[in-house]
Amino acid sequence: MNKIKMYFTYYNYIDELLKNQNMTSCPLLQDIFSKKDYEKLLKNVIDVLNNNPHNSITNLRFLLFQRSGLKDIIDDFVKKTKITPGVILDFGTKKTRDTVLCGNSQEFIMKNGQMIYSPKPIEQDTIFDLASTSKLFTAIAILKLNEDGLIDLFNPITDYVKEFKNLNNITVYDLLKFRKMIVTDIRVDSAKNKEEAEQILFTVHELKNPQTKNYYTDMGAMVLRYIVERVSKVPFTEFVDEVIFKKANMKDTHLNVPEEKLDRVANENYSTIVKSDGSFITRVDNTPGTPHDAKALAIGELSGIAPGHAGYFSTKSDMINLGQALINGDIISKEFVLSMSDTATGFKDDDGYTRFYGSLVYLKQPDPKFLSVYPPLSGKAFMSPGFAGTTLCVDPINKITLFIGSSRLHNRIYQIHPQQRQFIKTNADNMQTYTLKNGEEKIVCEDYTKNKEIMVKLALDLSLQYQLLEKIINSNKEMHLVREL
Repeated sequence: MNKIKMYFTYYNYIDELLKNQNMTSCPLLQDIFSKKDYEKLLKNVIDVLNNNPHNSITNLRFLLFQRSGLKDIIDDFVKKTKITPGVILDFGTKKTRDTVLCGNSQEFIMKNGQMIYSPKPIEQDTIFDLASTSKLFTAIAILKLNEDGLIDLFNPITDYVKEFKNLNNITVYDLLKFRKMIVTDIRVDSAKNKEEAEQILFTVHELKNPQTKNYYTDMGAMVLRYIVERVSKVPFTEFVDEVIFKKANMKDTHLNVPEEKLDRVANENYSTIVKSDGSFITRVDNTPGTPHDAKALAIGELSGIAPGHAGYFSTKSDMINLGQALINGDIISKEFVLSMSDTATGFKDDDGYTRFYGSLVYLKQPDPKFLSVYPPLSGKAFMSPGFAGTTLCVDPINKITLFIGSSRLHNRIYQIHPQQRQFIKTNADNMQTYTLKNGEEKIVCEDYTKNKEIMVKLALDLSLQYQLLEKIINSNKEMHLVREL
């Protein structure tokens, strides 16, 4: 091992990462990570190389994985706190990737009114409910129409879909970038049928003087789906299949999962909400292949109507293929991929920072309390999380991708009223449970997102460490390691 070359590459890589993190036009999102932070993050690579100068790159990766603590975090996540039945985590560069599997895609099924333990392990081809990660398809579709000159992002919504008559002062760009808060006065998911749900959606309007400065909403993506259909003159499902899924080699991504694949779908049934008086609602109709999102169901997802904001199902391989296709510019040009992280939201006021968003995606946030792209990544990185347990993260500059799949809602309490939280019990492993009025004790998974971000952080740390290892050893061999915990 040439130590001069090793340290030269190490410091050059840190300089490269420092430059890349500031590739954003928003000064508030620059310099969040310091040179010392990068040195600390990457020090494990230097230590492992110094202590094991003759080891293969595979063994060096294994040592880095051991040092990262990721195994312990995933074990805690799945086996101790049991905040989710299981998880699959795929991360790294195109050449150097890890897939980690732990736990089950299903714990129980119901037979004759009784819950029967019937575990199914998480597999590499397990299919997950993407929920809001589906918004990414809508964003890409809109950017593709814009790239092809078929729409102008700064035109009003009503130029393309007359039925949204209350949005004549709202532009495509406003909704793509979460610049405006739009609402319906009646809930879409209160409709008795998909025709009524559509009519309710057509009444959507801007909320004047909203009490929140966080304009994240499903409504914008639901409206933008109509633009894709009206301009392309084909159903949204056909458009994304041709323009996105086929170009990214996504063979297991479906709005309606084919019957022969349903046994691969992670079970998210039997999720529970606890109300203020302790009464509860447990879903028993959320069978595999049925999206959890109520608005998606109301719009007509089960009959093949894409809602735009949720409803799709996919695998880790398909989603990583999508991330790689975006990095390569295979679907939309690299210029338009980089524009996804351009922000038209977010600022600092007396009360602190407001939220920063890109094209229906999450960006870095100066405030660590907010769900955020991990700061060491480039200023062009973006993240698309889904409520049901998925996350796709893409860094088109550093060429790093990450996907998490989980059935975190399955047989869990995912929402509990503040008045009932005092009755949550926490055991020695930090597993939280709550006893329902029928005497059933159930695991509480409200903190899933916060705990998931610890896993994301460690996986992205490793991705950057693997990338430095690639540069030092100068290996062109693609190595994808699978670890079952």
